[in-house]
Amino acid sequence: MKKIILPLLFVLLFAGYTIAGDLEANSLSYEPAPVAPGSALTVWVQIKNDSIHEAENALIQLELEFPFALQPGEIAEKNLGSIKPFEKATVEYKLLVNDKAVDGVHSIKIFVGEEVTTKESSFSVSILSRTPKLEIVGSSVNELSPGEVTPIILTIKNIGGSVAKNIVLKVNPERTVTAAGVVVEREIVSLGASAKYINKLDMGESANVEIGLSVNQNAELKNYSVPITLEYFDQNGSSKTEISYLGIKVTAEADVDAVINSITPNAFPGGTSEVVVDLFNIGLADAKYVVIELSGQYMNIEEPKQFIGTLEADDFDSFKTNVSFEVTTPMQEIPLTLSIYYKDDALVERVETKQLMVKVASPTAGGDGGIGLILIGLISLALQLIGLYVVLKWVYPRAKVFVENMRKKK
Repeated sequence: MKKIILPLLFVLLFAGYTIAGDLEANSLSYEPAPVAPGSALTVWVQIKNDSIHEAENALIQLELEFPFALQPGEIAEKNLGSIKPFEKATVEYKLLVNDKAVDGVHSIKIFVGEEVTTKESSFSVSILSRTPKLEIVGSSVNELSPGEVTPIILTIKNIGGSVAKNIVLKVNPERTVTAAGVVVEREIVSLGASAKYINKLDMGESANVEIGLSVNQNAELKNYSVPITLEYFDQNGSSKTEISYLGIKVTAEADVDAVINSITPNAFPGGTSEVVVDLFNIGLADAKYVVIELSGQYMNIEEPKQFIGTLEADDFDSFKTNVSFEVTTPMQEIPLTLSIYYKDDALVERVETKQLMVKVASPTAGGDGGIGLILIGLISLALQLIGLYVVLKWVYPRAKVFVENMRKKK
C-alpha cells in the first residue's frame, strides 16, 4: 500500500507545480518621453503569462527610488486576477518626478508573481530638462606663457532640453570691482571683439567660437579660471545667463646656460688652475634643486659635483673648483662638460649639458702662471743682481777714498 501512495504523492505535487502560470513584466512605456523634472508621468506595464496554464491571483508591485514617487491615491501593489495562458495584461501607474531630478536615465523596478511577487524586471526612464542649458565643453588651448597672445577655440554645447537662441559669449572684463570697492585686475584678458554671437543651438548641438586671449607679462605661474558669460533666450523668449569657467595654466620654462668666468693661472699640461663658472637662467621660470656636475678628458676635478639650489628666472650664480691637467694634455682647446640637473615649474626633472672650452697652452705661454711665472721671476732677480753689481762697482772705489781721507785728518 505504501508503495502505491508514495508515487501518487509525487504525481500530485508535480501536477500542482505545472498548473501554475509563468508571469513576467516584459515591457514598459511612459508618457511624456522624455519626462522633465517636476512633472507628472504615466507608466504602462505589460505583463505576459508565458505558460500553457492560467495564472491565478496575479500580482504586480512597483518599487520606486528617487526621483520617482507615486501620485496621491496610487498604490504600489495591484491584483490583476487571472491571466489566461499566453495572454497579456496592461497595468497603469501615475507617478511624479522630483523637481531636483538630474538629466539622465533612471530605473524603475517591477515585481510580478502569483500570490507572491517574486520575479523582478527593471526598466529605464529618460529625464531631460525642458529648458536650454549651455556649457563650455572643450578648449583648444589649456596652457599659456606670460606675455603670450593667442587665439583659442571654445566648444559650446546645449546640454539642456530645448533650443537656445541669440547666444552671446563674453569674456569677463579685464578688471572688476568687488562689493567692498576693491579693483581686481585679471592676469588673462580677451583681445579683439569683446563678444561672440551664435544664432541658436538645439538640444545636444555644439558650436565652436574663436576668442583671443592675452596673458600679462608679469602673471604668476599658476592655474587660472577665466570667467566666460553666456547670455541667451529660451523658446519662450525668457532670458538666461550662465557663467562657465575656462581653466588656463600659466606656465613657462627655465633656460639655464653657463660660461667660464676665469681660469687662474692659465691652463697648461701638468698644472693646476682654479676654474670659475657663471651659471645663469634666462628663462621665465625658476630652475629648482639645481645640481651641477663637471667632467672632462685629461682633467682631475677637485669638486666635480656641487649643489646650487634654486636659480631664479633672470638670475645667475657662480661656482668654482680646482682642475689639475695631466702632463699629456694636448695644447689646444679641450671641452669641459657641464651637466646641469634641475626641476622645472611642474617639478619634472630636466638635464642640460653644456660644453665649455678650456684653452690649454705651453707653460711659457701662460703669461701669468706656471713655469712662465718662474722664468719671469728669475729674469727679474737676474736684473736686480746686475743692478746691484753696477752700483757696488761705482760706489766701492769712492767709499774707499773717503775712508782713507778720514784717517789722514785724524
